Amino acid sequence: MTTSSNASWVPSRPLVRGNAAHQILQDLRHDILGGRFPRGAKLPTERELAAGYGVSGATVREAVRGLIASGLVEVRHGSGAYVTGDPLGLLEAPLRSMIQMERIGVAEVLGVLKALNMHAAELAATRADAEETGRLREALVALETAGDADELSLRLTTFLNELAVISGNALLAVLSGFLAGIQVDLAMQLSGGTLAAWRKTVQRLARERERLVAAIEAHDAPAARQAASDYHDRAIKVITALPRGESAQVSDPLLASLIAATHGRASRKR
Repeated sequence: MTTSSNASWVPSRPLVRGNAAHQILQDLRHDILGGRFPRGAKLPTERELAAGYGVSGATVREAVRGLIASGLVEVRHGSGAYVTGDPLGLLEAPLRSMIQMERIGVAEVLGVLKALNMHAAELAATRADAEETGRLREALVALETAGDADELSLRLTTFLNELAVISGNALLAVLSGFLAGIQVDLAMQLSGGTLAAWRKTVQRLARERERLVAAIEAHDAPAARQAASDYHDRAIKVITALPRGESAQVSDPLLASLIAATHGRASRKR
């Protein structure tokens, strides 16, 4: 669904004395979250927004930049600003900031991911249908034919994301996706970045992944939860055994850069 440009558009609320750009940002944010501009909708043009609010184009652009930074809209060159409502974009900035400020380490990040994916596996085993479990199985099989290290990372991320998605819990899927992106990229970098080394690391968890998928296919929720727990326990051992893995903290430039870039990579992978 899209909203065409309309010169009769009027803002939901008039501006009051104060920071006009901030007020416009909050007003448009309210309209987006409230459904006036649903996902996929085109916002009024810069000229329409400026006329409606009685401000300059520069003020409107500042407000729109804030919407872009929060993951609510994207600007398509030559077309305008559209509502994306990217769930990861909405959560990524505060999560990233909290992880960095609290100097959270690798084991802590993966520990939270373990708890999330244990719950995801349990839900998936309970509710996923044949089509959904089939997608999970396909994602697992696809790991065997990756042609380079980046493709292997993409396919491993897809597998972990698919597990979260078929849980049917959208919030769980977003949180797991953010942390899984850190896990996969960190493990690849600590493995050395080559396909041979990275494939060897990934294969060390092949048995645990197979057990996890089989339990979900069998709709055995307790077994799926245990398999997810075993998978993450093994993943932590494998990652921390890699060079620098045990001592890596958020203050480590490698981990900090991976956390800072997670949203950009995840957006390209979807």
